[in-house]
Order: sequence, then structure tokens, then C-alpha cells
Amino acid sequence: MRLSGLQKYILGQCYLNKNGLVAKADFYGFYPKEEFEENKKSIQDIIHNSLEGLVAKDLLVAFGRKTAKKWFINKVKLTPAGKRAAKEIIKQRQRKLPIK
Repeated sequence: MRLSGLQKYILGQCYLNKNGLVAKADFYGFYPKEEFEENKKSIQDIIHNSLEGLVAKDLLVAFGRKTAKKWFINKVKLTPAGKRAAKEIIKQRQRKLPIK
């Protein structure tokens, strides 16, 4: 399964969070602060689309509210499949270090 860098970041942040539920605003840290201030609306849309993609792949469960036309995601939680994917992502990142 191919995941973007943002989706890998989202899975990693959800896995490392002790609470279980992660707010959507916690994922804004993926972008530099200057870039986020300049392109706030487009970055929010990009994060929302990434979250929807992960929900469609059954890696996340989204909590929020749904209107007739749009889904507003407030918080997300990892599924068991998402936890396995997050562990693999962390292992791949760890391999790059010369640990013996």
C-alpha cells in the first residue's frame, strides 16, 4: 500500500499519541509555520483529504459531524490495521540509523 509523506506522518503521530484520539489540528505540524500561515486553507484541505484517504483504506476511524454535502472531521483514531501500518513505517524509519 502506497502512502504519501503526510499520511505516514499522520499514522506515526496517531501511533505515538498515548490518548488514542488525535485532533485534526495536531497534524498541521507537518508543514513549516511560515508555509502554514500563507496557505492555511489549502493545507487544511490537503490534511482533510489525506484523512479521508486513510479512512477509506480502513487505517483510521474518523469522528466528527456529517452534513448533507460534507464530512467535517474533528478527531481520528487508529484501527488495528492502522497500528500495524504505523509500526512498519516506524521500523522503516529506524532502519536508516546505524543501530547495532
